[in-house]
Amino acid sequence: MNRKSYIIFGILFLWIATFLLGIYIFEARNSKKVFEGIYIGQVYVGGLTEAKAREKLANFVNTRLRDPLILQYSDKTWNIIPEELVEVQIEKTVHEAISAGKSKNFLFRFFNRVKFSFNPKKIELAIKIKDEPFQKILEIISGEIACEPKNAEFKIIDGIIRIEKEKEGIKVDEENLKQEILKIVWSEKRKISVPVIAIKPEITQETLSKMNIKEEIASFSTKFDKTQAGRSTNIRLAAEKLKNYIIPPGEIFSFNNVVGKRTIEEGYKEAPIFLNNKVSAGIGGGVCQLSTTLYNLALLADLEIIERSNHSLPVSYVPLGRDATVNYGVIDLKFKNSTGGYLLLYTEIKGDTLTMKFYGSKKSDKKINIVSEVVKRIPPPVNIKEDYSLEKGKIHVKEGKPGYQVRVWKITTYNDGRQEKKLVSTDIYNPTTTILYVGKKEPQTQTHPVESQKS
Repeated sequence: MNRKSYIIFGILFLWIATFLLGIYIFEARNSKKVFEGIYIGQVYVGGLTEAKAREKLANFVNTRLRDPLILQYSDKTWNIIPEELVEVQIEKTVHEAISAGKSKNFLFRFFNRVKFSFNPKKIELAIKIKDEPFQKILEIISGEIACEPKNAEFKIIDGIIRIEKEKEGIKVDEENLKQEILKIVWSEKRKISVPVIAIKPEITQETLSKMNIKEEIASFSTKFDKTQAGRSTNIRLAAEKLKNYIIPPGEIFSFNNVVGKRTIEEGYKEAPIFLNNKVSAGIGGGVCQLSTTLYNLALLADLEIIERSNHSLPVSYVPLGRDATVNYGVIDLKFKNSTGGYLLLYTEIKGDTLTMKFYGSKKSDKKINIVSEVVKRIPPPVNIKEDYSLEKGKIHVKEGKPGYQVRVWKITTYNDGRQEKKLVSTDIYNPTTTILYVGKKEPQTQTHPVESQKS
């Protein structure tokens, strides 16, 4: 290498060194400033120190957060103040802006600075929804616009079957509403259409139409005492659970599963029940009249009885052998829809009469009659008890009631006159004991006062 080459190389090296030194000094002097070309959201913070960037950003944030937002759905509107609803992390965002493009290598920092000046960088404001205030607003809006879907359902009016069309429900789209608020909070536009989600009903008019339920196929009624308030309440509650219940072909119906637990929380009252061969008070008393009425309806519809138990004592509202007791989790009434089509169970209470009906696709061409036969009368046993509150020699009788052995027959009459007799059940009803209270109280001896004579 000749002398001239050394000189050129030296000048070039000196120029590069000077250039690099200049870059180093420039970067050192501006290391605490945000690079040119950097935005935080809509706010330009290029060339500002951290303190100035924080101040400028805070002014913008405070202005926007105090400007109300309008949430709108149909003709309803709600005003909200963003400041109460969102949390902005200014410190975190400004720190991100200050750090953007900063490298330990001053040359890399310089190259990033040049890059941002030609291709600006936008840093999103660190913002999040405050959960508790948002849930309060959501609750208010939902309370005014949200609604549950309504299934299509059968309506029986004057014996005519109609189908009431289903209705969609709606609920507020919570996540989308959050995103809409976060999106619009920095915008000049201050109105948001509340996003909603349509909720499809499970049962549609088309679904019910395909069930081909057209006419009444069986009916049975029992009477109850309306003056027994608790019992009447229980009967009405259980009847509502059973009303319009659809039983698909081949399905086994469970009374306990459909009616559910009979508890105070469910609204059931205390009323008379059979317990340990006597009448006692219990929650849900009277519900057995529903199971009994339904049992008789199932027999008349010629359904297959899977599970049924009689009461320990006779009931007043059906003939002997035609009752069906239930006790949640212990005793159930179950039968199978063996008709080959869908069945609609309809319940109705008018005055003191409970009526249950089955509707289906076609009424049977056979007639069914249920007959009770008392096989044996069981006399009440006699129990003698001493009664020390009753005078000796006297007897007080508390009459018991006889028990019965009963057979129930189903007699089917066909169109051609043929009859078929089938045993349905054989039941035992316990007698209640006759009690003879024998008096043991000793009669009191009368005493007369002795007169004293003065002399």
